[in-house]
Amino acid sequence: MIDTLLDKVGNWNPQLLRELKGRLTSKNMVISAGIAALGQILLYLYFKSRFVEIGHRLGRRDRYCTGPGNYYDRLPLCIKNTKGIAEFNHSLWSLDFFITLSIIGIIGLLVIGVYLLIDDLAREEKQGTLSFIRLSPQNSKNILLGKLLGVPVLVYLALLVILPLHFGLGLAAHIPAHLILAFYAVVAVSCFLFYSAALLFALTGTGLGGLQAWLGSGLTLGFLLIMAIACLKNQIPFGKSPLNWLVVFYPGYILPYLVSKTPHSLGLIDYLNINDFARLTWFSRSLWSNPSTAFTFTFVNYGLGIYWLWYGLDRRFQNRSISPLSKGQSYWLSSSTMFVLIGFAVQHWGYGNYEQNLFDNFSVVLVLQLILCGGLMAALSPHRKTLQTWSRYRHQKSKKNLLWDLMWGEKSPATLAIALNLFSTSTILLAAIFLTPLAQYRLPLIMALLVSNGVILLYASLAQWLLLQKNKQRVIFAIVAVVALLFIPSLATSVLRVTLSDLGILSIFSIVPVLFVRDSATFMPLFSLVSQGLAIALINFQMTRQLRQLGESDMKALLADNYRSQEQLSGVS
Repeated sequence: MIDTLLDKVGNWNPQLLRELKGRLTSKNMVISAGIAALGQILLYLYFKSRFVEIGHRLGRRDRYCTGPGNYYDRLPLCIKNTKGIAEFNHSLWSLDFFITLSIIGIIGLLVIGVYLLIDDLAREEKQGTLSFIRLSPQNSKNILLGKLLGVPVLVYLALLVILPLHFGLGLAAHIPAHLILAFYAVVAVSCFLFYSAALLFALTGTGLGGLQAWLGSGLTLGFLLIMAIACLKNQIPFGKSPLNWLVVFYPGYILPYLVSKTPHSLGLIDYLNINDFARLTWFSRSLWSNPSTAFTFTFVNYGLGIYWLWYGLDRRFQNRSISPLSKGQSYWLSSSTMFVLIGFAVQHWGYGNYEQNLFDNFSVVLVLQLILCGGLMAALSPHRKTLQTWSRYRHQKSKKNLLWDLMWGEKSPATLAIALNLFSTSTILLAAIFLTPLAQYRLPLIMALLVSNGVILLYASLAQWLLLQKNKQRVIFAIVAVVALLFIPSLATSVLRVTLSDLGILSIFSIVPVLFVRDSATFMPLFSLVSQGLAIALINFQMTRQLRQLGESDMKALLADNYRSQEQLSGVS
């Protein structure tokens, strides 16, 4: 029966069959199931010990007791039943056990799975077997799907061992079965999202060596721990900030909806309070007020994330020399990202200074725009060899075709594409600035947006110019130069204890342009814009001249080779 099942799997996805045969050995399966079973037993013994404690606390108060509550802390009194045995709140005990198992399961499933996928792909790339897999007649998406489903198969097996206890605890805690199943669906889709991101990170970050898997899983662990601790403390991790978008990508934020359906009072359940999450809004819409809209919004975001990741995966797997993102797709990605961020930036919880809150949120959006465009620089900027090939034939194009190639071409410099991404995101942000009640904060934000765009375009020009150089370490030089310029103004203000406006020409590199505009006189932002414009023009002029020289010399060498080949042929004849 197992052989028949494996044959069917092999017919559907040969890569998946390869992964399953390599991992589903008797030894691996026993170890995986044994670790999951042992973890459940230890966790059960820990929670069981609470019942023993309550037996010795008769006449005192504890959250698992069933007697009358205290006026001050609302903890119930520990009492005996008619048989003289201490009474326990088994439903609340089951809920605590369910939540603990859920959080541990989410962290284990995502962190271990991410590590295994990155490590497997990096090892196959190093050994050269991934190149052979690329040559197979299989579709690239089928190969990657086989990796995604097959590499963490032992993690899935451990999850299956835990699932019966987890589902039973949820029912014992009086959580509706359909909400438990919905939670499982969110976790499953989040695994697909995180695992897809792990595959893309493995394909693009090959220069990190053995640190790649540890870095990817470490970042995942850090994100999940921050989110889990904030949710357990009934806190929105980032206040009223546009960073609240990140909350959607933590599957554990669905747990408050499950807790809210249990019959326990808020005095006993001091974690995962649904009221805190219900205050989140997106374009003033309270999507988190009920489970159906929250789940729908979550699945839409996960779906968009998976679409973009698999677009990059398909491109990168087929050709390692191209970027995961085309210039045309980058315009859609940056615009849609800015639209979602604006939706979280304009939220208002009914208290505090709304104008000040909007100003702070839009300031955060400007920093996020810089980070987004920094990622686009890394994804879209071609290296020296690619630019050399492109410059060889550049003079053959008309000005119209050249402009089109700079906007959409895969091998052309990325500076104009970054500028167009800035234009699309800034247009959306400007519309929000004019449509929201910013009052006296509107003009400083507009100036900060202009300064920020100048900074980003300056960094994009500098990075592309450095990638054109002949130095073998040009990638490292580009990264170090951009990062250094990003933090020099902030570091200088901290060390010298001055404002950004006191730094003079260094202020044009500010990573937080709002602070620069706020601390400066009116002419300083204008001076910064003029300085940025001159620096951008100078760098692009030098890059254009260098590209022309590179293309001409390359073309001359090619023509000389052809001429010598023709002379040799004529001499032979």
